[in-house]
Amino acid sequence: MIRRTITSFVFALWAANCGAEGLDEATIAPDQRSGVERLLHRAGFGGLQKSYAIVVGVSDFAEFPDLPTENDPIMMRDYLTNEAGFDYVHILTEEKVTKAPLEELMLDEFRPMVGPNDRFLFYWSGHGETLELGSGQMGFLPLADSRKASFSSMVAMSDLARWNRFISAHQVLFLLDSCFSGLAGGAPQSDLTNISRQQLSGPGRHLITAGRVNEQTIAVDDLGGSIFTHALLKGLRGAADSKNDLGADGLISVGELKAYLGQEVGRLRMAYNWQKTITPQIRDLSGSDGAFFFPLPAKFPAKQVDIAPKDSVQITPQSGDPDILEVQRSLIELGYDPGPPDGILGFSTRRALIAFQTKSGLDRTGEIDDATTLAILQALVPAPDDTPPDIATKDEDQPQTTVSDGPGPPMVLIEGGRFVMGRNDGTPEEGPARDVTVAPFWISTTETTMALFGQYVEEEGLDFVSRKIEAEPTCYEWSKDNRLRRTAYAYNQLHDTPDDDPVSCVNREDIDGFLEWLNRGGASPPYRLPTEAEFEYLLSRDNDRYGDLYVAADSFWVDDRAALVCDWGNFADASAPFNWTNSACSDGSPGVSAVASFDADPNGLYDIRGNLWEWVSDCWRPRHTDPAPPDCKTGTVRGASFDDPLKNLWSTVRQPVPLKRRQTNIGFRLARNTD
Repeated sequence: MIRRTITSFVFALWAANCGAEGLDEATIAPDQRSGVERLLHRAGFGGLQKSYAIVVGVSDFAEFPDLPTENDPIMMRDYLTNEAGFDYVHILTEEKVTKAPLEELMLDEFRPMVGPNDRFLFYWSGHGETLELGSGQMGFLPLADSRKASFSSMVAMSDLARWNRFISAHQVLFLLDSCFSGLAGGAPQSDLTNISRQQLSGPGRHLITAGRVNEQTIAVDDLGGSIFTHALLKGLRGAADSKNDLGADGLISVGELKAYLGQEVGRLRMAYNWQKTITPQIRDLSGSDGAFFFPLPAKFPAKQVDIAPKDSVQITPQSGDPDILEVQRSLIELGYDPGPPDGILGFSTRRALIAFQTKSGLDRTGEIDDATTLAILQALVPAPDDTPPDIATKDEDQPQTTVSDGPGPPMVLIEGGRFVMGRNDGTPEEGPARDVTVAPFWISTTETTMALFGQYVEEEGLDFVSRKIEAEPTCYEWSKDNRLRRTAYAYNQLHDTPDDDPVSCVNREDIDGFLEWLNRGGASPPYRLPTEAEFEYLLSRDNDRYGDLYVAADSFWVDDRAALVCDWGNFADASAPFNWTNSACSDGSPGVSAVASFDADPNGLYDIRGNLWEWVSDCWRPRHTDPAPPDCKTGTVRGASFDDPLKNLWSTVRQPVPLKRRQTNIGFRLARNTD
């Protein structure tokens, strides 16, 4: 157990039975007027009073895999007590986390203590499990001694919902660093990101989780634990304060926090090469009309002189070493967690220094030596192309990338240009060839995944998953006898489709609803489908590899280059059950493959050719120069799929598809303007 230093600001109460196997202790601010109360008063919310929290962490399990997250609950406890000004924080970890003490804490400790003008936060770090039920799903949180498939030995979502009813606080927030489905509560009915100050002051009860069922969050040594908790703390320290109608106002609403978590977790998983999706979720619990929020101390300093009671003691914060303070601020800017910037070389700062030194190839001293100081300064210098360090690519030839705002996917910036679109020596629908200029635009690096589209389906309460909207299948797929038959269901044609697979079986109406949901928070520029010109421009920049195959369309089955195609993408290969397969090689995916399973193209994009045909925004025109139809009923798809012959890989190939058609070999990716 790591004991915290006792100072004049806080003191700790340790339970009599706490030991090396876990923490069971409470940190209490002794002042009669709480730090948060002062802070809220200066932020304009004088009606809210004390703030309470319970922090729970389990990393050492009897039957589940152990997690390298033992420091996460400690970091959260330290943030709440030292930076966020919480008045009462009880931490419970490892073997101390059992149902009996949890029930006792919630019903016997916090229930009578938390009043109607107070705030309450519940944080959990550990595994998550999902139980499939006939009517849906139920989420569970395993304890240290929980047995697999023994859900009675775990904490259920129904337990959290029940505990929520016992807490009479004005605002309640559950933060669960775990992945599972079957969450308590329902999808938010309002935009919690762009919310007014009046709404912030209202009663708010919410639940945020690290991810959905079958997703796995990750822990990184450089970050000292889970990427979700790292992103959470970074967001609460100011990064989540987005610019909305109120501006960057120093108040982080739960909606801003969730939006930032989706963005930062996505950035971190890509930065550490974790290809599987992680999609934080949010739910409203019963009695929620407002939004839980966090005021930033730097924005609203608690000046005790003008608001403290007359009989309170005036405390002057201790000033530390200015050089250490500067290093702490630099480490925070670089994404590390040295604890509160106080100018003191304590445990948290030394741990952050060791993490930085490890990543930089330096001696792991935990000290601020000359080599470490120089490395920090070099890390703070912007890259030559002005790409921020946290998204700079390792290869200078690779495109610039960004993590989009809101729940959107990672995107790459494509510099516009002029190219010849179409051709004159092929089928009429691919011509005529003409010069086209494409403006710069953003394009998602992968096809839209099941995880992202599933987040939309889940938050909007759609019935795709349960298949209630269709008594019979409505999605077409190729059968083994080379026929296109309507044998699959919308959105998730297979119940166990992995989250990192691209979503298919979606028509243009389905995508329009998804785009409306994605842009509801005011994403600017808004997300959209790429145009047909943009898509062909992307394909044309990699034509050299495919040119010989297309020219030798009648003989590519034996062409030497045909054996290389299986390394380039997912097409109809020797393992595919179709008459038109490329028998020269096998790419290991007879059907659709997970996004980014193959190398990126020169644009930095995955599966722009193959895997799935992709919808573009244009209505179908038999020739490029034909006028747009007055009544658009047929759309256009580009890029070929896992069931296509090699001749369809050429950049000019296009196909018409009815707007209402769903197919297992058609998906989409997102685009945005640059302004």
